[in-house]
Amino acid sequence: MSNLWLRRAVAFWFVAVFILAGLPAWYKLTTIYRAPLPSEYIRSIHQNMHSDVHIVIPVYVRSDTYRFPDVHDAIQVQVNELLRSRPSHVQWSLQVLEYDESVVDQDSDYVATLVLDDFAGFTLAYDSKETLVFFNNEAVMANDVPFFAAQTLVEHTFGAEWEEFSGSRPEKNTGSSEMAISYSPNVHLSISLLTGDGRPIGWDIDTTLDNYFTPLRRFLSPLVNFTVDTSIVQFNDLNVGSIHSGENTTWQDLAHTIDLSELSSMNYYKEKSVLNLAIVFPSLEAGELSFVNATSQRPWQTFMVPRWGSLVLNKAPLPDNVRLTEEYLAPVIYNFARELFQFLGLATQSADLTTPYATIDSFKRVTIIKNLEHGAETLWSLTKLTEQFPQMSVPKQVLSDVEKALDLRLQLIELLNNPEKGGDRTWNQALLLSNEFVRVCERAFFHKEMVQQNFFPQEHKIAVYLPLLGPLTVIILSGLLNALREKEGPHVANNSLTEKERLQDDDTTVDSSERSAE
Repeated sequence: MSNLWLRRAVAFWFVAVFILAGLPAWYKLTTIYRAPLPSEYIRSIHQNMHSDVHIVIPVYVRSDTYRFPDVHDAIQVQVNELLRSRPSHVQWSLQVLEYDESVVDQDSDYVATLVLDDFAGFTLAYDSKETLVFFNNEAVMANDVPFFAAQTLVEHTFGAEWEEFSGSRPEKNTGSSEMAISYSPNVHLSISLLTGDGRPIGWDIDTTLDNYFTPLRRFLSPLVNFTVDTSIVQFNDLNVGSIHSGENTTWQDLAHTIDLSELSSMNYYKEKSVLNLAIVFPSLEAGELSFVNATSQRPWQTFMVPRWGSLVLNKAPLPDNVRLTEEYLAPVIYNFARELFQFLGLATQSADLTTPYATIDSFKRVTIIKNLEHGAETLWSLTKLTEQFPQMSVPKQVLSDVEKALDLRLQLIELLNNPEKGGDRTWNQALLLSNEFVRVCERAFFHKEMVQQNFFPQEHKIAVYLPLLGPLTVIILSGLLNALREKEGPHVANNSLTEKERLQDDDTTVDSSERSAE
């Protein structure tokens, strides 16, 4: 009996370990981890993307001739009426304040100066954020000065915000959008010198960039961080010698012959956005390029390639053992610097950036809103992706990135909605936060473990583990059933023994009867 109960205990112990420890461990080890994303919160942000955004821009008003005691309040009323005249999908407003020298920073704050003149008009300063509003005595008598100032501020000083944030947002198919690259806080600039011959050549590119491009890099550093590389490529003139075009040649005429893909694929850059400046000299065999519109002071012609960069074609080949000095390179770099604003989307033409400080500030604010929209769309796409694919894993790192992105968004919204802030430091910090917000959102969306686990469906798990779990389950259950059935074994043996003894007793009785009869 002790051996029977021991066998039963062992069978029950195996079954208990299999059910209580084995199956949970197998389920835990094979279950895809899905971190709980804040889907409802992300959905609410996507549905009401700009509901908690209100950009406030402070503007200080001063008058050099007349002392208007309440002119800033009157301008504020007119500004509010103008902003309400058009529906805005992004809430933004101007906070018109009285000028105070102890508070205003001339380099970073917006200032509207009222100037008495013979005519009514305005001028936007080139080297500051000051707006000059000219008025005459007739405008003062008609009380039109506040309206003139408000209209100038809303429609001209902050014209980019007026177009982007107020009213509908149609898709613009302008030259700027076709030429400009997608915004990225890091842009690589590749400057190449190409010649069709293998003769020795040198150039003073370092000193030229230091003198003519480095100041522009510092000016644009809050908006874009440039990295630059230079190279000389010989025996490659992009086959310009085979081009036979007439006057007024455009890039569309050259695109059928010149292949820039080889030049673009020569190097790999970690930056997502790359701009190129290629200075090309034809080979001596090709001779002078007749289609290049060149002069003695400017022996080259530049062609702007959409979303690629500038192509500078020289009319004549290079002589032997030549060195390109700053005298030649300075006009090329200066011309490219003007075109750079168009490639970055800051201007529609290479020479229309008449108010760089105000334009760059407006570009920052527009970019901040676009980054908020892009990040929200990325998070919403991540949420929909995880809902559509139940077998897709959601690692803890993805949840951490999503929480960090939402926290960055809250910091950014708090910064934009603060009316006490509005200088360069505020917009630079907001732009950095928005760029980081987009980067973290994209890092969460493109996490590699999510894609890897998505290609391992549930059917594959069954096919892999069933040959192991099936026989193991059959063996354990069969052993348990056999142990339970053994409880009838001793009873049957006793019955058999009793029957045998009964038969023996019967035989003994028969023998005794026979003996008695004898």
